[in-house]
Amino acid sequence: MRVSGKKWAASLILTVLWPLGSACATAGLQLSASAASMPSLDGDAAIDAYLSKLEKLSEAHPPEPVPVVLPPPMASAPMPTPDGSGVADMAMSEDVADSVIVTGTATEESITNTQEVGVDEGGIVKRRGDTLVVLRRGRLFSIAIGSDGLTPVDSIDAFPPSDDDPSDTWYDEMLIAGDTVIVIGYSYGDDGTEVSRFDLADDGRFTYRDTHYLTSGDYYSSRNYASRLIGDELLFYAPIDFDLVDWRDGLPSVRKRGSDGRLSEAKRNEGTSRIFLPRRYLDNPSFGLETLHTVTSCHLGEGELPCRSTMVLGAWGRDFYFSPGNAWVWVDTSDIWTNSNDEDDEDDEDDEDDASDAILYRIPLDGSDPSAIGVAGSPVDQFSFRENSGESIDILVRSEDYGGGMWGGEVSYGDPLLLHLTLDDLGNGSKDAAKDRYRKLPPVKGYRFFNRYVGRHLLYASGRYGDEEETPQIYIVPLDHDWVVAMPLPHGITRFDAMGSDAVAIGPSADNALGFSSISLDAKTGAAHLANTYLMPNAEEGETRSQALFYRPDPGSVDGVDGTLGLPVSRELHDDLGEFLGDASAIAFLRREDRVLSPAGLLASGAAPSNEDASDKCKASCIDWYGNARPIFIGDRIFALMGYEIVEGRLIGDEIEEVRRTDFTPR
Repeated sequence: MRVSGKKWAASLILTVLWPLGSACATAGLQLSASAASMPSLDGDAAIDAYLSKLEKLSEAHPPEPVPVVLPPPMASAPMPTPDGSGVADMAMSEDVADSVIVTGTATEESITNTQEVGVDEGGIVKRRGDTLVVLRRGRLFSIAIGSDGLTPVDSIDAFPPSDDDPSDTWYDEMLIAGDTVIVIGYSYGDDGTEVSRFDLADDGRFTYRDTHYLTSGDYYSSRNYASRLIGDELLFYAPIDFDLVDWRDGLPSVRKRGSDGRLSEAKRNEGTSRIFLPRRYLDNPSFGLETLHTVTSCHLGEGELPCRSTMVLGAWGRDFYFSPGNAWVWVDTSDIWTNSNDEDDEDDEDDEDDASDAILYRIPLDGSDPSAIGVAGSPVDQFSFRENSGESIDILVRSEDYGGGMWGGEVSYGDPLLLHLTLDDLGNGSKDAAKDRYRKLPPVKGYRFFNRYVGRHLLYASGRYGDEEETPQIYIVPLDHDWVVAMPLPHGITRFDAMGSDAVAIGPSADNALGFSSISLDAKTGAAHLANTYLMPNAEEGETRSQALFYRPDPGSVDGVDGTLGLPVSRELHDDLGEFLGDASAIAFLRREDRVLSPAGLLASGAAPSNEDASDKCKASCIDWYGNARPIFIGDRIFALMGYEIVEGRLIGDEIEEVRRTDFTPR
């Protein structure tokens, strides 16, 4: 957690990433009408009876404690070899190796690079008309961009006016729905997700409206975002650890903060009388099911904040992904923390009767009942998932990971598999995904794994933190074909993303350059080839967050073959892991013409290094956990957000030139 977490986690990041390479309760139980439907614990009596059984099991077989951060450095420790736990035949087969081919929105233009079209993600900068809104270091800022200008307008604390000491809350994400700005943070003092609403006037001025607290554990992830917005529905994933709270207090609820700072009595969300669980867990309770995984939808169009939650039971390890119609939650029952790596595990690997070691939940966003299926392995992050038009889902898995919480997404092990399921494959959770649903993929070396779906292709690569340039090869999987492209690159990989219908691969090279490779993808034939690579000298990524990159196709460009790419970079090379917290000194822009990338110049920060903690009088959330730099494209205008600066540039031919800048540092 970030209780102390965020106050000392900056130093822990070094610890986290540097070294890892070297009989059932039936009382009151109501089952769904169909045997194919998920069973549920219906009502307090049923929930209490079942959890009491789990508590007794836990006392008899105490599970390993859930760590709050990744383990400490292991001096000269060799990289573990995957034992294939829970995944049958993880090893690469000869037929797969032989198949590898080696080859050289809407109404207002979005400024956020989201995973799914139509599913907005909480971020640090949003747009409302001619106003940019920035969330940074516990404050909201508005900047007017109308009439070809760039002018700071207003600022306001991101925390409630009645909060005299907001230092125990981290204000991570911000969304805008109409004239409402929503700030989402995690409060350790009030033990929940803090949701504050502000009214944004036409002139860019803020007015505080209200604050609510949603029951949750710490949702923070180095790769994922906690909140989503679809229309007027604010969506959250949140874990609740029943080992830390009484279950009656842990069920999803909402408390409102009064003008005097006091919280109202908790009001349970709609849907909290039922906890869904797979039939296998109903019939055979198992210790380790200590976590309630919740997906909550709150309607923003009303004065209060009415919320509905769907709850599923599982172990601590998890990854989640939102599509336009569903939330998908992958719950591990065995992970690196608890995997014993016993020799007996190998004997169990081929036992057809053994249940899989994880459960995949599909939670419809319309409030209908969830469904589930037993699965094996672990996704790396939300980009391991891709739902296909509400009919099927593809998920890339490795054999072991640390779960999607905190920094867990930065470490995973094992050969990759691609799991393909139709929505009809999911049911009451009693069945496992058939072995033929897993497609074996070429193995990779390294624990730092990156993956991304672009069109009908999956791209992935892996390496060791700080040494990604030593494994400069990516794999491209055409989803509609049974072969794989192995593509060597002159640089390592720390990011994949889409450029129209094509892909870009970004990462460090051996000579301290930052590589950008344009990869052409043909959805019909499955073909993939390297269009070109540009190496930016003396540069490294200044941000790791997915939203840090933005690619804007030129108007009228078919398939986005022409366009402009922006990415925060640092020109001062160092090894302090600052890219996780935002250490960009500039936004680099590249032009893409006929699929070929070329440099278009930089918009650089003019701020001298300083002690921001002192200069801006920060009171809360004084670490940029979600970064502080973004490229912004609005119409034919281009902006670079870097800390408290916004610089506007203009493309003159294929070169970007500065037009104006503003500094909105609070004093």
